[in-house]
Amino acid sequence: MSEEKAVRGAASGPGRGPRSGPGRGPAGGAAQADRVLETADRMLHGIVRLMDLGDRVGEARSGLGAKRAPLHPVLGYSEVVGFLVRNRAAVPEAAGGAVLRRRSGREYLVQTFFLDAEGAPLHGAGAADAPVWVCRAQRLDEELAAAFGDTDLIVFQGGA
Repeated sequence: MSEEKAVRGAASGPGRGPRSGPGRGPAGGAAQADRVLETADRMLHGIVRLMDLGDRVGEARSGLGAKRAPLHPVLGYSEVVGFLVRNRAAVPEAAGGAVLRRRSGREYLVQTFFLDAEGAPLHGAGAADAPVWVCRAQRLDEELAAAFGDTDLIVFQGGA
């Protein structure tokens, strides 16, 4: 993803300028951002449920505790962008990427994934091979926290 730009809260497409037609424009961009946030939020809810299940059943019996998302004392903006840049070639259909955070107790659960041209997450949309990175963080570095601002979603738009 060259010449990426981070957009907080709302996605307006893959960076090709205004589009016309039904569901496009400012209202369409907000609806698109809502769709991305809703889909990614469902994915994170599933991960949280699995982590809770692993905790309740016990590591020895279920094995899920050993597969928990890795914990980073401080997660940085450069690590998130680095994941997208390193894995971009493996996802030629990607038109962008996104980062979603959710508070889970005293930690953040952070998911980084790729988006298609319509702004929908590629994981779970038939692109099973699209890489997704899920990790836990005790805190976010200043740059990543500033990029999130008061939202829980960052959308990166840009071409190959």
